[in-house]
Amino acid sequence: MMYFEYKGKHYPFKFVYFKNEDTQHIISCEELDTALIPNGSDYDSDQAKDIDEKIFFFVPYSVLNESDEIIEKYVNEAL
Repeated sequence: MMYFEYKGKHYPFKFVYFKNEDTQHIISCEELDTALIPNGSDYDSDQAKDIDEKIFFFVPYSVLNESDEIIEKYVNEAL
């Protein structure tokens, strides 16, 4: 697993292959989403915006540890 560093903390992410789109997306944890946009509507900083624009979707830690297929299913059901 790889990590984004933001405000001294490390947040996991991984590249997930989406079969239905035949492409990879960066998926990270919901905790990073909360750190980047703490009030739910505005970025905390320019760095937060840069990180957020790289991420396709945020999922719970428990989902992030699953296979690509399970993550793809989770994301598709959430969208």
